[in-house]
Amino acid sequence: MRITKKIGLIGCGNMGSAILQGVLKNQVCRGSNIWVADKMQGKAKDFCKKNKCRVAQNAAEAAQKAEIIFLAVKPQDFSETAAAIRPFLNSRKIVISILAGVQIAGLQKQLGSAVVVRAMPNLGAIVGASVTAVCSKNKSAVNFAKKLFEACGAVAVLNEKYFDAVTAVSGSGPAYFFLMMELLQAFAEANGIDTKSARALAVQTALGAGKLAAASAESPSILRERVTSKKGTTDAALTVLKYRKFPKTFFEALNAAVKRSRQLSGAK
Repeated sequence: MRITKKIGLIGCGNMGSAILQGVLKNQVCRGSNIWVADKMQGKAKDFCKKNKCRVAQNAAEAAQKAEIIFLAVKPQDFSETAAAIRPFLNSRKIVISILAGVQIAGLQKQLGSAVVVRAMPNLGAIVGASVTAVCSKNKSAVNFAKKLFEACGAVAVLNEKYFDAVTAVSGSGPAYFFLMMELLQAFAEANGIDTKSARALAVQTALGAGKLAAASAESPSILRERVTSKKGTTDAALTVLKYRKFPKTFFEALNAAVKRSRQLSGAK
């Protein structure tokens, strides 16, 4: 089902533009129903020219024209943006925010009577493979948000109390996998393999593992056990990781991300 409501994108950065490109590619909404605003107007013009959308002169115009406002500015620019768009918001308009660390209460305080949805996508949106957590007190608004974010990946509807953990697991998650690929490539190169081949070995292995996990009904732990022959090469590598307390260290890293997320949101 196509969304016929008018959409305003405020903030045409990598994430915001990637999500709307998914929406347009999957024909969820017509480009003519999308207004785009950015502090750097050249970015908005380039996006609109490429995707046949409409350029808004500023955030206020985008909010005035749209029924669904997609808020993708930097968190430090939120207060200024909220002040500009609030006069054009009402209880019939939906604001979907992807601002890291800004909770629904903080959004609602500055956005007045608008219906607010908080979302946490990740970098996979750029290639249509994001996973996005969404939450709102309004079920209808959640359905609109799901439709938008499903155009660039999977969606999980969760209580906001889980969003710090979501930030640690999936929001920051791509970086953990990039680090693993980085290390695999570096090791391959250190053993004499050329850079192009080393990158292919690392990236394709990660891609294959991800696709296999997505296609299988079995848990990642079972899949790991299936490729770990007793006293084989994989077992030798995993034994070292276990001895060096890798699982414990990784959980400590995730907890550090959760702590930082709470600090950014002002939660204790």
